[in-house]
Amino acid sequence: MRRAALLAIAAASAPAAAAANPADLFGFGARGAAMGGAQAAAASDGTANYYNPALLARAGDIRIDVGYQLAAPSLLVDGRDLHVDGSRGVAIDLAVPGRLGRLALAVGTAVFLPDQQLTRIRTLPPTQPRFSLYDNRPQRLLLAANVAIAIGDRLSLGGGIAYMSSAAGTVALRGVLGFPDRNDSDLDLAIDVDLRTIRYPELGAALRVLPWLDVGVTYRGGFRLVIDQAFDLRGDIGSPGRDPIVADAYFKLHSISQDQFQPAQLVAGAWARLTPRLGVAFDLGWHRWSAFENPAAHIAIELDVGEFNDLVDLPPPASLAAAHFADIAVPRLGVEWIAHAAGGRQLLLRAGYVFEPSPAPEQIGESNFIDNDKHTASLGAGVVLPHLGAEVPRPLGLDAFVALTVLAPRDHHKLSPVDPVGDYRSSGRVLSAGLMSRWRF
Repeated sequence: MRRAALLAIAAASAPAAAAANPADLFGFGARGAAMGGAQAAAASDGTANYYNPALLARAGDIRIDVGYQLAAPSLLVDGRDLHVDGSRGVAIDLAVPGRLGRLALAVGTAVFLPDQQLTRIRTLPPTQPRFSLYDNRPQRLLLAANVAIAIGDRLSLGGGIAYMSSAAGTVALRGVLGFPDRNDSDLDLAIDVDLRTIRYPELGAALRVLPWLDVGVTYRGGFRLVIDQAFDLRGDIGSPGRDPIVADAYFKLHSISQDQFQPAQLVAGAWARLTPRLGVAFDLGWHRWSAFENPAAHIAIELDVGEFNDLVDLPPPASLAAAHFADIAVPRLGVEWIAHAAGGRQLLLRAGYVFEPSPAPEQIGESNFIDNDKHTASLGAGVVLPHLGAEVPRPLGLDAFVALTVLAPRDHHKLSPVDPVGDYRSSGRVLSAGLMSRWRF
């Protein structure tokens, strides 16, 4: 019984990593990722479902974009790769324009579908160093639905809902626990799991200030994915067919932990068409990482094994140190240049840069929620074709991007000289790339 109790506590108390969604890390769509994600005022296709839903109202035709994105991290502690999983999946978005009286409107949806896991839940030992912003974060289905309206020729408003699910479940064992021979155990197992929908809002506004200048603002709500799990063991202790040594013994453990976290985000941006061929985009985002909590489990235990109660030594649950993450401001810069235009054909070149400061403090205590300041440089190209014959009479776009994120080396000095992990240095890089086709109907 003591061994089973300790294993249950260990499984429930080990913390998982923080998470948001793959679009926050690597961008959504090849054009936006190539421009460093500076799209709050510059998104011109269905990726506005993620970057700013208000921009959907400017779609003059049906737009369907289909692409594939991947990212390969190499994240290091003292030069040793922690083998953090990569991210890859299909990105799809849709924008459909229409009218409501005199108002132009559009509806849209966006999906990022990982081809490895729809959502990953993973626990790690409490003291194990992990890159909190990368561990579970890329392994997540992104699904959003939006509607937008244009008010006059200059102002558009949009909003919608993105979806996620949390889990609650109970593992129940009933019967006889064999004693003194555990092989005499006769237990029935029942598992009950419930998935609960999490909804969080996406809101946006866009304004054409001048014929060559647009500004936009967007808000993405935050969420926590909570894992609520219980272990309920009830039965007699003894040998089958004999009077039990302990009747109606029970062990109950209830664990609530935060597995994935997305900070609320407020982004303001501008898109300036400086010449007929050159455009520059700039975004500044605020990310509310101060709401991030220690993801280790909160545990409540009830135990009654009769005369064996004095023999069971359950360690008290470890106190959860505050994460002390801070809010951050993230600047993004993107450039798009029409290198060639003739006969309805275009060749576009793009570049971007992002600086994302770390929300995590230096890990000087028992926690090891690693994060570093991040510099991302991106490049991309796009081709626009006027049509592909009678079968595809509208323009078709093909975009590609590649980006490199460098995690600036960071030293973590522990206050305790007997800390089980000790001092260490974190660093790394992430290489990402993607392709997207843009169709008009």
